[in-house]
Amino acid sequence: MKNLLCVLVMCLFFISCKKRNTYSSNHINKILVNKCQDYLGTPYKFGGTTKEGMDCSGLIFVAFKELGEDIPRVSYKQADHFEEIPKDEIKIGDLVYFKVNSERINHTGIITRIENREEIFFLHASTSSGVREDNLLSKYWKSKFVKVTRPQI
Repeated sequence: MKNLLCVLVMCLFFISCKKRNTYSSNHINKILVNKCQDYLGTPYKFGGTTKEGMDCSGLIFVAFKELGEDIPRVSYKQADHFEEIPKDEIKIGDLVYFKVNSERINHTGIITRIENREEIFFLHASTSSGVREDNLLSKYWKSKFVKVTRPQI
């Protein structure tokens, strides 16, 4: 009887943890977006990770670091760090990856808002304008898009 009670308590514990993690994941993704938005307007600097200047993977790296999570520093490694999801399931807080004049992924950003099926915005560090928001489905970005992943912290 004691063993059965112990198993039942453990099952309830794991079920409650799963529910909490689902909520936490959505909440964490919103916090992650907010952390990235704190850097809006920051100038571009290759290899940078501060308000003085940062690159695209630095933006994502720093936001995760501020949440106490270690992820790879460069975009092509970040792209392999989390599980890929179908593009039509994209939501706020998902990470997007691109090939910009390259054979491998060399640019990343985070989904910040979804207005409709033609307007999905992401935050990234642009070499020309620094940290800014752009439409993922614009002609330029749509042609360079590779994949989307969903962070699980």
